[in-house]
Amino acid sequence: MRKFISNQSSVGKTPRFGVTPIEHIRFDHHSRDEITKILRALQEVYLDEELRSRIAEVLTQMIPKGVSQDKGREGMSLWSIFVLGMLRLGCNWDYDKLKNCFDNHMQIRQMAGVDLFCDLDKVVSLQSVHDNVSLFTIDISDTISEMIIKFGHRKLFPNTKALHTRCDSFAFLSNVHFPTDFNLLLDSVRKCIHLCAHSAEKSSLPGWRELHSMWNKIRGEYNTLSKMRNSNSKNEARKEKRKQEIHDKIRHYLDMAAKYMQKAEAYQHQLGSKVPDLDRYLDYGKTFIDQITRRVFEDEKIPQEEKIYSIFEPYTEWICKGKAGVRQELGVKVCIVEDQFGFIIAHRVMNKEQDKEVAFIMAESSKKSFANLASMSFDKGYYSKRDENGKNNQTRIEDELNVSAYIPVKGRRNKVDQERETTSEFAAARKQHPAVESAINALESHGLDRCPDRGDENYNRYVSMAVTASNIHRLGALLLAKDLKKQQRKTA
Repeated sequence: MRKFISNQSSVGKTPRFGVTPIEHIRFDHHSRDEITKILRALQEVYLDEELRSRIAEVLTQMIPKGVSQDKGREGMSLWSIFVLGMLRLGCNWDYDKLKNCFDNHMQIRQMAGVDLFCDLDKVVSLQSVHDNVSLFTIDISDTISEMIIKFGHRKLFPNTKALHTRCDSFAFLSNVHFPTDFNLLLDSVRKCIHLCAHSAEKSSLPGWRELHSMWNKIRGEYNTLSKMRNSNSKNEARKEKRKQEIHDKIRHYLDMAAKYMQKAEAYQHQLGSKVPDLDRYLDYGKTFIDQITRRVFEDEKIPQEEKIYSIFEPYTEWICKGKAGVRQELGVKVCIVEDQFGFIIAHRVMNKEQDKEVAFIMAESSKKSFANLASMSFDKGYYSKRDENGKNNQTRIEDELNVSAYIPVKGRRNKVDQERETTSEFAAARKQHPAVESAINALESHGLDRCPDRGDENYNRYVSMAVTASNIHRLGALLLAKDLKKQQRKTA
C-alpha cells in the first residue's frame, strides 16, 4: 500500500496529534543552507492544492506493477520519497548521509509527515531508503521539473511575457579510474575470475579454489609492468635491450590473461549454461589483448572510435574542452538551458554528440515546453556552417521556431555577420550569456560533479533528478528572499 503522504490531513485542518502540519513549519529567512531552501520550496509546492494533486498523480507512476495503492502493508509515502530524492541530489548526499538526516533532522521529518511522538524511534533501513528513492524515473523527474518551473514563474514572476535563455554544456564525470588498455585488461580478467569462482562455489564444481592466487599473480604482473619505463640512454644497444625486456614482460602479461580467460571459457562450456555477464567481460578482454598487440608490437595507432574507457561504465567518453589545468575529463557532456530567473528549463545528455549538433534540439525542446520562449544565446561552439538548404543553426532556430538565436560566428565574419553581431540586442544577449556558468557551477556543487550511480540508465536518471532538485533549490532561494523582504517591511 502506498499513500501520497501519511499523518497529514488536508491543508487548513488539524492532522493527528503529534504531527506538525507542513504549513506550520517555520524556517530561518536568513539561512543560506541548501536544506532550508529545498524544504521551503517543498512547503510551497505542498500548499498549492492544484500543484500538489498533479505531483501526486505523477508520483503514482513510480508504484511498481502488482503493488496495490490501497491494500496491504503501508510502505514509505510517495511524498517522503519525493522529499528524500530532492534532498539527496540538491544537497549532494550519499545514501548514508540521507538516511542519517531522515532519522535525526527534525524539519526533514516534519516535511515528510513523521509523527514526532509515536514515530520518534522509528528508523528506516538504508536499503529501504535506497530502494524507494531509486523508484524515480527520468519521465517522472522531467515532468515534475517542468511543473516546478511553471509554478515558480506564475508565483513569483506573474507579469513575465517572454523567456530569455542561455545555453551551454559541461562535462559530467562518471565514476571511473583513469583508463589504459593494460589496466582495463586487468579489470576484465578480474571479473572473469570472480564470476567463475562465485558460480563454481554455488555449483560445487572444482577448478577455482585458487581464486586469490590467480588474482595475485596477474596483479603482480601488471604492477611490475606498470613500473617499467623505456631507457633514456644515448646508447642505442641499451635502449633496444630495455625495449625488448618491456616487450617480453608485455607478452608474458598477455599470455597470462589469455590463459585465465580460456580457463573461464572452458568452465562455462563445462557448466553447460551461461554465467551472467561472463561473455561480456570475455569480449572486453579479447578486445584489449588485440589492441595492445596492435599498438605495441605492430606500431599501429588505435582509432578513436575503437577505444573503450571503462568496462563498467561503457558510455564514458574522453572529453577535452581546453580548460586551464584540465587536460581531459572522463564522462559525458550535459547541455542545459537556463532562463533569466535561474531555472533550468531544458537539459540533454550528449552521448557522442557535439555542441553544434544539439543547438536546434535544445531550442526545439525548450519551445515545446515553454511557448513564451523569445530568445536563446549560445557560445561559438554551437555555430554551424550552412547546409545544402542554405541554413545553419541560427537561421533554423529563427525561421522554424520563431526564436531569436544569438550564436557568434567562428573565424572571420562577413559584412552581414558583422552587422548582426554589433546590434544592441546581440550585445545585450552576449553580455548576459556568461551567467550560465553560475548555473553550471551550482549544478556541479549540488550533485552534477561525478555520478556515483552505476549504469547508463542510472546515469541519465541522476542527471534528470539533479536538474529537478536544482530548480526546487532555486525556487526555495527565491521564496526565502521574498519572505525576508516581507519580514523586513513588517519590522520597519
